[in-house]
Amino acid sequence: GPLCEEKKIPYLFINKQNDIGAASGLEVGSTAAAIVKPGKAKDLIDEIAKQISDLRA
Repeated sequence: GPLCEEKKIPYLFINKQNDIGAASGLEVGSTAAAIVKPGKAKDLIDEIAKQISDLRA
């Protein structure tokens, strides 16, 4: 939402909390997830963030 927009942090909404939990390696749903240390996935994450930004433009 608004705070992410203010700080220019890419974000997106997911339809099901279980999808966030599963993507995070959890067996339960989650309301949010954040990537703190992207490691070797940095280039992929940057590309996904760009695509999200392009969708909003």
